[in-house]
Amino acid sequence: MDAGAGMGRTQRDIIRRHALASAGAMLFSLLFLVQALVTSAAYLPALVAVHLLYWLGQGAMLWLIAAGHTASLRDPGITGVMMAWAVIFLSAALYLCYDCRELILLGYLMVLPYGIFRLTWRGFLGVALLAMAGYTSVMLVLHHQNKMQWAAGHEAILGVAFLISLLSYSLLGREVGILRDAYRHKNRQLRQAMVRIEELAVRDELTGLYNRRYLLGSLERRQALANREGLPFVLAFVDIDHFKQINDQHGHKVGDQVLEELAVLLSGSVREVDLVARYGGEEFVLLLNGLTLVTAEPALNRLRMAVMEKRFSQSALPLTVSVGVSQYHPGESSDALINRADRLLYEAKRSGRNRVITESLERVREMVD
Repeated sequence: MDAGAGMGRTQRDIIRRHALASAGAMLFSLLFLVQALVTSAAYLPALVAVHLLYWLGQGAMLWLIAAGHTASLRDPGITGVMMAWAVIFLSAALYLCYDCRELILLGYLMVLPYGIFRLTWRGFLGVALLAMAGYTSVMLVLHHQNKMQWAAGHEAILGVAFLISLLSYSLLGREVGILRDAYRHKNRQLRQAMVRIEELAVRDELTGLYNRRYLLGSLERRQALANREGLPFVLAFVDIDHFKQINDQHGHKVGDQVLEELAVLLSGSVREVDLVARYGGEEFVLLLNGLTLVTAEPALNRLRMAVMEKRFSQSALPLTVSVGVSQYHPGESSDALINRADRLLYEAKRSGRNRVITESLERVREMVD
């Protein structure tokens, strides 16, 4: 999945979540208005105005999310902002409709679960404290305006119960946050393990080059492109001369160092469009795109000379390679191409090693025919 598709799905999930929350908020809004109509009709116009202001703000934030203006934020769903806006609305509604207090307290508690899976524990606690501060401030203002409306014992018990409920939600948010962080950590580990598994499936563990499996798949794709577009490419077998003697005289650890260092040299000697793979043992394969036998031979001879000039491993061993090169002809099988390059490699070995052997174009045509 590409980044654009992932971003689109994330945005849809955010909009879906906000739509569900907005539906719940709409039901509570209707309940507020109904109760206000029954108990405090005098404050109904002001309460309607507060509701309209809340929904204008809610709609503006939903538009910002849907338009992608919040996509670059740490929380694209601006969950904390929307929760704080709801708390402010509830506090204003409480001031206008004291008789709706029980319903508004439930509204405060309904807002908090919305942030459990999105906010950090500190953010969640901040919203909870904002709710407590809003409720307490409104109740103190109402008490100042009408002391007869204040029953100290009842309000104290109700306030403590509300505080305990908020703290309980905060502790729950903290526990969910810990579980969420652990889940994300496990997900990162799983993704890293999957990347490693994918690399091991196509990479040689010792040299880091592509392995034979990846080489054969890539070769099929290059053949299809050559058949369709007529783009030439060559396949070159590169084999270390007298590698067995290196292992016998210096040990397999030195032999592994030689393979690793040669892999680095080969990778650095080709273009990005080319491919270097370890075929097995001390054999490497190069797929050189856009080259013919005529253009590939001097390039491979330069590579052979670079190997001769370098010293390998901690033992500073001299090294030579033999190279067999074949060019792909449209319609032939990958096995035929590989076998021809392999035979040319052994011809280079029989001819004295440390050389590049290519086939003539006439010979290629004869073999394909």
